[in-house]
Amino acid sequence: MFRNSKIATNLASKIAKAAQEATDSYRSLLVEQEPQITDRFLGACQHSINSARIGGVQWTAKTFTDRGAGSQEREYGADFLCSFELQMPTFRVAKGFLAQAKRIEPSDSFSHRDFGDMQSQCEKMLRISPASFVFLYSHQNGVQVVPALSVVAARPCNPHELTAAAVRTFFIDHFECFIGDKGLAITSADGVHGLLEEMRAKAALARAKAALALVGRGQEG
Repeated sequence: MFRNSKIATNLASKIAKAAQEATDSYRSLLVEQEPQITDRFLGACQHSINSARIGGVQWTAKTFTDRGAGSQEREYGADFLCSFELQMPTFRVAKGFLAQAKRIEPSDSFSHRDFGDMQSQCEKMLRISPASFVFLYSHQNGVQVVPALSVVAARPCNPHELTAAAVRTFFIDHFECFIGDKGLAITSADGVHGLLEEMRAKAALARAKAALALVGRGQEG
């Protein structure tokens, strides 16, 4: 966006405050599971940003279904999607990102199987968009953000060992347009359905390409 650090830092500070509130609820055991923490965090973000009525700003969060074989999380690998829209006389942008959430402390053990599951989820997100991340929830570090690309490239480890951004820093980059995918923007009240259909089509195409690649390697062998 055009240089306007006041808007970006103002919005990112609201996100950081919402993250702190969600983490405080987690520490005090008012919420204990990842979906509950995510709902607290995203709900506070959306209310804080949109109720501030900062000119031309609209922020939307979509949490994905996580139950059953046909759940959206199983399909896309993500727990939630965040969408940001800014309209100004000289500048307009609409974009979003995908995220998987993990509740884990830096000192916790994280099995090879759990890491493999997280990598699989990250691979699914990356087939849809490079703007894919893992949000880490912990008592010790609050909310931190790791790129899905780092997870896919890493050896099995506790994800806190990977390079992470503080949530405020991450969202400053998001609001200043260093992070985000215009293909993941929710720009209307009924835009969620259309966006999910596009994501489903991208996921199906990625699976088809992977299957063809396996067939090709089999024929070469």
